[in-house]
Amino acid sequence: MTYLYELLKQLISSLLLSVDNVVQNFGISIIIATIIVRIILLPLTLKQDKSMKAMKKIQPELEILKEKYGNDKQLLNQKTMELYQKHKVNPAGGCLPLLVQLPILFALFGVLRGGIIPEDSKFLWLELTKPDPFYIFPLLNGAISFFQQKLMGNSDNPQMKNMMYMFPIMMIFISYKMPGGLQLYWLTSSLTAVLQQYFIMKKGD
Repeated sequence: MTYLYELLKQLISSLLLSVDNVVQNFGISIIIATIIVRIILLPLTLKQDKSMKAMKKIQPELEILKEKYGNDKQLLNQKTMELYQKHKVNPAGGCLPLLVQLPILFALFGVLRGGIIPEDSKFLWLELTKPDPFYIFPLLNGAISFFQQKLMGNSDNPQMKNMMYMFPIMMIFISYKMPGGLQLYWLTSSLTAVLQQYFIMKKGD
């Protein structure tokens, strides 16, 4: 795992430096490199969306099974698996693409933390090696996270409702002390994910 992590860091570092050699601005380089990574991961995003739609489609049947066999966990699990097989649904299909993305995202965080950005690098008012002094980027990250949860969530699900409000607050709390480069990456990645999700939903199946 350590070897894979270091390999991913080298690849992402090379991508970031290659882009910066062209645009000569590390802030813009982070934006472009992040978009490239999101485009590379688009097939996984599509696979995740397809799996989520399939799970949503069979949700009424799952509720019927819970009502019918709720007192017998073993039989409920058996009937649930039979339902998955009947509709050719993989319940882990929505999670696996995310798990594949995590090493890439952690590696990108590691690259940006690792001193690759010069101390005097700026993007707008933001110093890329220091936290945002005005907390604008953390607040934007929280707002985009809220919009993303609202776009993807189910308003009829109480857990999704709670997550819709809790997750953005967590994003603000986690990111407000991050270096500006990481905040810029996070915001770009979230915006790109929202745009991808919008067009996926607009296009449908």
